[in-house]
Amino acid sequence: MSHLKNFTWKLVMMERMMYLSLIVCPQKSPCQSRKIFLLQLLQDQYSVYWAQSIWWQLQDNKTFLAMINHVLNVDGFYFSTTYDLTHTLQRLSNTSPEFQEMSLLERADQRFVWNGHLLRELSAQPEVHRFALPVLHGFITMHSCSINGKYFDWILISRRSCFRAGVRYYVRGIDSEGHAANFVETEQIVHYNGSRASFVQTRGSIPVFWSQRPNLKYKPQPLINKVANHMDGFQRHFDSQVIIYGKQVIINLVNQKGSEKPLEQAFATMVSSLASGMIRYVAFDFHKECKNMRWDRLSILLDQVAEIQDELSYFLVDSAGMVVTSQEGVFRSNCMDCLDRTNVIQSLLARRSLQAQLQRLGVLHVGQKLEEQNEFEKIYKNAWADNANACAKQYAGTGALKTDFTRTGKRTQLGLLMDGWNSMIRYYKNNFSDGFRQDSIDLFLGNYSVDELESHSPLSVPRDLKFLALPIIMVVAFSMCIICLLMAGDTWTETLAYVLFWGVASIGTFFIILYNGKDFVDAPRLVQKEKMD
Repeated sequence: MSHLKNFTWKLVMMERMMYLSLIVCPQKSPCQSRKIFLLQLLQDQYSVYWAQSIWWQLQDNKTFLAMINHVLNVDGFYFSTTYDLTHTLQRLSNTSPEFQEMSLLERADQRFVWNGHLLRELSAQPEVHRFALPVLHGFITMHSCSINGKYFDWILISRRSCFRAGVRYYVRGIDSEGHAANFVETEQIVHYNGSRASFVQTRGSIPVFWSQRPNLKYKPQPLINKVANHMDGFQRHFDSQVIIYGKQVIINLVNQKGSEKPLEQAFATMVSSLASGMIRYVAFDFHKECKNMRWDRLSILLDQVAEIQDELSYFLVDSAGMVVTSQEGVFRSNCMDCLDRTNVIQSLLARRSLQAQLQRLGVLHVGQKLEEQNEFEKIYKNAWADNANACAKQYAGTGALKTDFTRTGKRTQLGLLMDGWNSMIRYYKNNFSDGFRQDSIDLFLGNYSVDELESHSPLSVPRDLKFLALPIIMVVAFSMCIICLLMAGDTWTETLAYVLFWGVASIGTFFIILYNGKDFVDAPRLVQKEKMD
């Protein structure tokens, strides 16, 4: 109705303007006057449209700049001018002389090059490759350590994949090309007297098509896509993993009951259906086994996979450059987020491998345990806890949970309180700021390209009236309820009636907001369809 009124008003104004033009320009015929007026009107409308477009572009540019700054302000970007950070020691040892002569940009593993989009124009200019260095996102720490008077370097590197990158609830599962969300390759390296050893593990979201969109609830219900070809994406994922790493030992740490149960069953079914001799599946209900602070029960899982870990081995090259042993496969660990539970298990598996490496290198004596080396244990545990925090901040927006166990080897009451605090911050960020974070990552990685000729701003999404009205109603109703309690009426029945009325109004509005939760969260605006699969 309003559009019809605006249109009628414009017609009336046009007729009045044409009448005025006849008075002002009596020498012109009515037909010429109309043409002059319409041309002037079109020119004015174009000027207004052009001015509006420029204004919107300037506003969008400020937001785009804020997005880029947000990504760059996140800790965990690394580069090297001499060492290829994107490849493991084992991959580098299996390369040709021609590969070694290539620039760091040319030979980098593209999964871990986070500035690849920014370097796209320089990639075609070999003469500037030495200035164009690949940037890794994740975590790196290096320590000079001593055990039994023998000094060695211990290094931990986590490489986050830039394929299907994003934030916790907006990027789950896999895409059509088999790239898993929150995929991280973690390598533990030891340097001692010219010998080098490494142990590699991976983590990544459960490789089926599923989503878990935020909706104001503390734990949104995971939804498995009912129409997607899960086996196609699943096979693509593990085909690439087998080619790169060899055998795959899956350690699935999700709950085997409740909302996580369907995902565990789907994962197990996919592995069984694929029937590949290169893939083994181990399910371990982390929360069930370790409830009531019984974290010592993690030894059950370690004992279960000990023989498998010995078969996979680790990579070792001696001081002469000869390969002594090669790692035949990796543990691929996951929980729902591939953060807290996953990091705990990875640190335990890495310690077991390190024990074997240091004994073989002669750093540890026969019968000595790594856990008995107090000075090194402190370095080791803190480094893995820092790794957990870095990966968690980059994906979930806060530090990791359960780091008290990683740092001290036991669960503490203070650790539980810190987990509660981090969970509250995660809840807020996942619901009210992750849309901006997801857009920032998509813009930085080139998943979205700014189009100067785009007529409509992708950032301007009209909000429904309820988006503003319902929260105001809820706050006002709750405030009135408190006021009625503090300022009692003439009778207790009157006071009770007011309190009940405003209380019911505030609670009812709260549940309406919760029911329409998806409309109130901060959702991505730049790339949406690709994140919905």
